[in-house]
Amino acid sequence: MRLQKYLAQAGILSRREAELAISNGWIMVNGIPAVVGQPIDPDTDQVDWSQVLSRTNPGVIAFHKPRGVVTNCPVDAEIDIQQLLPSEYRSFSSIGRLDKESEGLILLTNSGVIAKQALRQDNPHWREYLVWTNRPITTDCVSELEAGMVILAMKVRPVQIDLLGERYCKIRMNEGKNRQIRRMMQKVGLGVVRLKRIAFGPIFLDNLSKGKYRKLTNKEVRLLEGEAGYPGG
Repeated sequence: MRLQKYLAQAGILSRREAELAISNGWIMVNGIPAVVGQPIDPDTDQVDWSQVLSRTNPGVIAFHKPRGVVTNCPVDAEIDIQQLLPSEYRSFSSIGRLDKESEGLILLTNSGVIAKQALRQDNPHWREYLVWTNRPITTDCVSELEAGMVILAMKVRPVQIDLLGERYCKIRMNEGKNRQIRRMMQKVGLGVVRLKRIAFGPIFLDNLSKGKYRKLTNKEVRLLEGEAGYPGG
């Protein structure tokens, strides 16, 4: 496997970022500076990209995505997040996804290392959502959702639900499959009228206005890369 492909598939850097880092001598293979296009064996070769972090300026921003805005790859006249950001952040990539009809907190970064840590599967961060439905949420619905279920031929993990009103609840979950909440609600006979993410791990949406962003502090980035837990914990 070529080195830049390995780095991209591992979520460490994009292929373009990897080629630049290799050209700059920031990537080592078995203790020797790598070259672009170098073949490696991921099982036996030792790849060191630690210099990338010390040579670049990694950053993470929290963005309040409005409903109707796509996370990436806009089609036709669709608006994506990058169009709402200043030029210095338009190269940032989203950490995870938030579908077009959903709103709320999404994190973006220019660091593949940070993105990989934030989305790790061994100890995943919890996400927190507010959900409004078209029909009353019964206790039977809550029990079925909290037990876990099969969607898209996959068993999803159990979620935690707090009822906030007859058709209004808070959902905590530690995975984010494609349109997962909408598909789960549909399976128990409910339609989602509105869906808003308010937390991702230690980062909260708080009072960030729609279409606005803020840069995470170094402490917040360390928490995002650190041990996962409940939102804010």
